[in-house]
Amino acid sequence: MGRDGKGSDPGDIIRASGQFMGLGLTFALAVLLFLGIGAWLDSKLGTSPLLLVLGAFIGAAAGFYSLYYHTVIEPRQRKTDRP
Repeated sequence: MGRDGKGSDPGDIIRASGQFMGLGLTFALAVLLFLGIGAWLDSKLGTSPLLLVLGAFIGAAAGFYSLYYHTVIEPRQRKTDRP
């Protein structure tokens, strides 16, 4: 495959879309993981919705941090590491 009229390589577009889909999947899995842990702890401790909600917030915070790290901090570090 060659370049299109705009000068973008289709391979680069596919790689970038795969990277960002992976970031979205990481976010969703973090929320689901902590939601599951909260629900499991609620069933064991009898604190019905408390730990479930807390797990959702912790999972969202972890997902947002991961997303922020990979889209903002990591590219900055790559720029400063170049000679």
